[in-house]
This record gives sequence, structure tokens and C-alpha cells, in this order.
Amino acid sequence: MPVYVAAYDHPPYFSDVLNTDLTRELINLLNKHQDSYDFRIQVIPPTGRYKALSAKGCCDVIFFESPLWGWKKSGVGFQKTIPLVRGNERLVAFKKDGRDQSFFDSFDGKTLGGVKGYHYLLSGELLASDAIKKKYTTYLADSRIINLQMVIGGRIDLTIINDELLSALQGSSQIKVSNLLLSEKVSLEYKLHLLVGENKNISADTLQRLLRELGRQGEFEILFKRFNMNRFQIYRPAITR
Repeated sequence: MPVYVAAYDHPPYFSDVLNTDLTRELINLLNKHQDSYDFRIQVIPPTGRYKALSAKGCCDVIFFESPLWGWKKSGVGFQKTIPLVRGNERLVAFKKDGRDQSFFDSFDGKTLGGVKGYHYLLSGELLASDAIKKKYTTYLADSRIINLQMVIGGRIDLTIINDELLSALQGSSQIKVSNLLLSEKVSLEYKLHLLVGENKNISADTLQRLLRELGRQGEFEILFKRFNMNRFQIYRPAITR
């Protein structure tokens, strides 16, 4: 039975810019280790994820997603697996002489980079990208990789990046993390699940069982090590009962 996985740019979980990502590799593992379900990626824009999992939507499930990100307000019914990842976000800027942590104290006179359809916690408010654009001088791109490239190139002053991406990029020649000044303050903490729409081709319980089976074979641990993300992993199926 086909299971369509909604995927939008959210590196290192999914990205057309990077060579591979956690969603594509997890789908490969799921398809390799069972034949009851055929998991297939369906690329969508970030703003389309609620519609994708709606009753008439194109997809059955979305991987590595937080219910905090507009789902409760969307009106779309969904189930969730237990959390897999504990992640967080922080402000980053280009590292240069004389620039220190005080650079992050105010957005006055600065351009903030964001991604269309994302949610960010700024000044105590969790806001969608469109709302942030109304409050701050903001450039909305289609990718966090683009945000990072624009920060390093001096086209924007700062952006908000998840620590998981920074960790996955360590040692990468594509983006040199050593060129970035990272805020010492975490902007937002979250837990990521696999979300399943109501009355779809698979249930959250079934998906959880498939993850547990992968974990017992050690595949889940290997996957997170490959992306240098062990410290963010909170679901360890090999030891979870």
C-alpha cells in the first residue's frame, strides 16, 4: 500500500539542496525492511503541509514535525508518534571582528532572514513567517541553506537556525559553520514527531511499530550517527519497550 510522505525544505530533515537528509534515508530504511507499505516522498511548500494531511490532502504522513508549528490552529486532525528528536533554534550572524553576543540584543536596523511558512519564537511570541515580516525587517527565502548563504555573504544580518542543521553541517564544505557567530540563547525548544493524518493509509501506531523494528536492528541509531545528531535523539528503539 502506498504511503505518501509530505516533505518540505527543513534541513537536515528534508532538503533538495543537500545531498541527502533524514527523511529520505528513513524512507529508504522503511521500504527496505518491510513490504506492506511503500513510502513515497511528495514534495510540498511549507505553507501547504496542513492541507497535505487534511482529509482530501495528497499525503498520509509528515516526518520530523512539531505540533507547535500551527497544527492545532489548522483544524486538521492528526495522530502523532512518540517524540523522536528534541531540537532547538537560535539566532546566528556572520562572525567578524568586534561583533559579539550584544549583536543579538536588538533587531533595529537589521534584516532578519526567515523561511516562508515557518514559525519562529521572537520576543516571547511564536509567530508564522508572514506575521514576523509585518513586525521586523525580514527577507523570506525558500530554504534555511539560502538564509545561511545570505548571512555569510552579507546580504542579511542574521537568521534563525536549528542546532540540528548546524551539527549536520560540521565539516561540510558547503556551509562553513566556523564562519558563524551563534547566539548563546536558545530561541525555541521543540520535540519532533511523525504526524499522520486521520483516516489515512497508515496509523501512528503502525508507524511506531515499524520504527521500533528498525531500532531493534540498530538502524535507527546508525541513521542519527550518520547525520551527527545523536545528542538530539530522544527515541532510542533499541532500548525502548
